[in-house]
Amino acid sequence: MAQNTSRFGRLVEKYRADHQHPVNHFLHVFVGWPMVAAGLLILPFRPLYSVGLVVAAYVFMFSGHFVFEKNTPTILKHPSTPFVIAWAVIKGLFGGFVKPFTGFNKPPKV
Repeated sequence: MAQNTSRFGRLVEKYRADHQHPVNHFLHVFVGWPMVAAGLLILPFRPLYSVGLVVAAYVFMFSGHFVFEKNTPTILKHPSTPFVIAWAVIKGLFGGFVKPFTGFNKPPKV
């Protein structure tokens, strides 16, 4: 694991270190997190199904840790991890597309 001085960077590195097994990674990226997203989308319409999806998603993701990684899920040690990692993913996905407004360079010619 490379040394990173920021707290955010250390948390991201720790998350990556705890999610190296390919099956665990698959259970998180292609099963668990999509189920959480679906649960959030249907929350206003089917609250009970929404809760069921989120609980089932965490069962899949926790099993990835306990069965394949043989470690404790990061969220149990650092409850803010999903929010921090979600921010890192969003920043990575949209960082190249969304540019901050830096002001106008020159006034338009009349």
